[in-house]
Amino acid sequence: MLELIQVSKRFGATTALEPTSLTFERDATTVLIGPSGCGKSTLLRIAIGLVEPDAGAVRLDGTRLEPSTARALRRRMGYVIQEGGLFPHLTARDNVTLMARHIGRSARDVGTRLEELCALTRFPADGLERFPAELSGGQRQRVGLMRALMLDPDVLLLDEPLGALDPMIRAELQDDLRDVFRERGKTVVLVTHDMGEAAFLGDRVVLFRAGRIVQSGTARELLHSPAEPFVAEFVRAQRSILEDYR
Repeated sequence: MLELIQVSKRFGATTALEPTSLTFERDATTVLIGPSGCGKSTLLRIAIGLVEPDAGAVRLDGTRLEPSTARALRRRMGYVIQEGGLFPHLTARDNVTLMARHIGRSARDVGTRLEELCALTRFPADGLERFPAELSGGQRQRVGLMRALMLDPDVLLLDEPLGALDPMIRAELQDDLRDVFRERGKTVVLVTHDMGEAAFLGDRVVLFRAGRIVQSGTARELLHSPAEPFVAEFVRAQRSILEDYR
């Protein structure tokens, strides 16, 4: 569904991403993981066209992402960032429906879709008229997810969507996200630094270090068959998953 072909990126003298190729399969969740500054978020932004690579190409369902195709392809991708990235002056309802209204979807269709998304994400209907500052962190994340799902995209890109939440809310949303991914059959690319979250949500885990992929596989494969000492050190530092995946 989504393919990155030898994409690379530098910011001044800093190499954010070495030439990297990745294929993201339909109906599967791929988790990009690694320490801060390793290139995973840069790769995600390249995938949706927010950052232009210095070299390489991005293809969605066979079509190359470039200026002439960017608008149409972005509508097939939903993007969620930490804290939801909501517009503070818009209500939850207006945040979720903004793009659908912008492209001329009927009020009836928008309303029907909004009801479906509230049920899917377990967001309370009486919260739709609240502004982001009036919502909890977990509710803001649900609004961000609903906004990303509003146009029923083929691909979901999530950049540390649960990173700022307390452990209990984070665990609850992890359960909800996994249910959404399975029910909707989306191609999902999720960035995190938490190995336990990667193991829980991902069909495949891709570990980055210093702008390059060091290993790709299941959580068990990274634990039991590390490709290099850094992989073993990274997994060992994530103590919460060791017992579950031994």
